[in-house]
Amino acid sequence: MVICVLLVLVLAYVSWLCFFSRNMPQLAEVVLRTPLTHNAFIYGVKDDGGGATVPFSYRYYVYRSLPADSDILSELKTATPFLITRDESITVNVQGETVTVVVDKEVYDYHSNTLYRPANGDEYTPVVIYLRSSPGN
Repeated sequence: MVICVLLVLVLAYVSWLCFFSRNMPQLAEVVLRTPLTHNAFIYGVKDDGGGATVPFSYRYYVYRSLPADSDILSELKTATPFLITRDESITVNVQGETVTVVVDKEVYDYHSNTLYRPANGDEYTPVVIYLRSSPGN
């Protein structure tokens, strides 16, 4: 009976490693830090967790203000980016809580609406993100 329980626990752990650790980004470097409001930023982070055909990508987030690059890399591992692209140098235009992003390379994932919660707040703030893309460079 004990062996069966241990076997089930080991199989559950191995399954978790196979399915969930693969989806965790390997955030390596902060490439963009643009103020959105006094308590939120747009962060761009290089993800080294690519595969054979796409060795790395860039993830862009709207998130509360964080003081250091190490905090940004740590906090954003579990956050959802609004944009995943091959472009490390996007152009960002912020007007209020509306953001326009210009991308010159491939876009892998994009969400036009996102939310952030300030560090000392209980309420989420919506942000609208418009995308202009012209891949090919």
